[in-house]
Amino acid sequence: MSSPTTTAAGRRAPAPAGHPDHARATIALAILGIFVTYVPITAVSVSLTTIGTDTGASTSGLQWVSDAYVIPMAAAVLSAGVFGDIHGRRRVYLAGMCLTVLGGLTAGLGSALLDDHALTVLWTGQAVAGLGAGLLIPTTLALIAQAVPDFRARGKFIGFWSMGLMAGLALGPIFSGTVLEVGAWHWIYAPSTALAVVAALVALRLLPESATVEGRRLDWSGQLTATVAIAFSIFGIIEGGEKGWTSWQALLGLVVGAAALVAFLLIERRTDAPLMDLGIFRSPSFSASGFAGVIAMFSIVGGMFLLSLFLGFVQGLGALDIALRLLFATGLGVAVGPLAARLMQRLKAMHVLSLGLVASAIGLWSLTSITAGTGVWDLGWRLAVFGLGNTTMMTAVTTAAINSVPMRMAGMAAATNTVLRQYGGALGPAILGVVFSHQLAGGATPEDAFAAALVTNVALLLLAAVVCVVAARSEAHPAGRS
Repeated sequence: MSSPTTTAAGRRAPAPAGHPDHARATIALAILGIFVTYVPITAVSVSLTTIGTDTGASTSGLQWVSDAYVIPMAAAVLSAGVFGDIHGRRRVYLAGMCLTVLGGLTAGLGSALLDDHALTVLWTGQAVAGLGAGLLIPTTLALIAQAVPDFRARGKFIGFWSMGLMAGLALGPIFSGTVLEVGAWHWIYAPSTALAVVAALVALRLLPESATVEGRRLDWSGQLTATVAIAFSIFGIIEGGEKGWTSWQALLGLVVGAAALVAFLLIERRTDAPLMDLGIFRSPSFSASGFAGVIAMFSIVGGMFLLSLFLGFVQGLGALDIALRLLFATGLGVAVGPLAARLMQRLKAMHVLSLGLVASAIGLWSLTSITAGTGVWDLGWRLAVFGLGNTTMMTAVTTAAINSVPMRMAGMAAATNTVLRQYGGALGPAILGVVFSHQLAGGATPEDAFAAALVTNVALLLLAAVVCVVAARSEAHPAGRS
């Protein structure tokens, strides 16, 4: 195989399209992209105590710090794959990185310069960065498929992609905790913003453009109604917990969100280029894996949100101490990811998914008994069980979704499951924050309020596990289905 050519000036010229250097660079950029996408989720979580103290934000205000990132992420995932097919995945990747940089600069420098409006500017920056993240999630997976055409060899690299995701969740708290040891909270965006700049510059130099897919077009009406449904439903939940379920804000959010969801479903049934083919929900296993995906990210993002509040406000820990404790969960996730992948070679993905949901439930149940005086190691083993479950269910949930539909619909199944997961991530802080706040308002101690919110999470995880088991049995015995 010939080596890359050298220009007259002695500089190395770019490798031709299809060269192994391009494949390696594409895979590396895909992994870096998903890492950059997930760093801000946990980086912000461990900083909530500091942000709340500095800005005077209420619990609902801090919920919006998390959800301002996750809601645009969930909404943009729907169309990002289509954008990549129409305009090229390199362009969409670069657009996602540019939005990440812009969002980080807005949230960090913008909130520092406009101190009187710091919280509003922070929400804005989070939303812009979340939009970039939504573009990157499906695009990074598509780049791996582009670089590794052999689907049998592709699984290994998707495993690396998943490890990049878990590494982002693990190192985000370490990045922000370290920054907060030496500087103001505005600087927690510096690491992810700098990495996004590096990724964009390397992509400009090395990432090849994908071929345009003929016949693809964007379903703008579906995208609009889906975005409204996601954003307004979360708004209604948060405002209902803060101002009451009969307040005009809560009613507006829930009614508009429900109406937009109905409109989205009607549009998707009638369009010839749907963002989400509703026919895939006829598979019990796909529907069950979708529900499990919602609950999985609900548990991870919502659980991290609650834990960060508890460790900061109740145990009085600084951001770095919180980050080091959460590493029991997120760090273990990176380590056991390959083991979870091997487990799927022996068991069906739906069964592995059920085991992960149960393990997460056990970990969260064990955390309901922690108090202000719980030590690091007593907390650590509980977090480790939670992290083991998280990694297992996240490793299995997309595979379970893809395996439950015909191969021609695998891309649609993966995209739909991703949207449902991200929506669950937005619901987590919203709903668990409402339970926590209501318990405190009713006179409960912070420990009891924290436990009540976790019990809600445990119940949902166990429900999802039961749904997955029933669906798997239904698929195994089709004659018994109604």
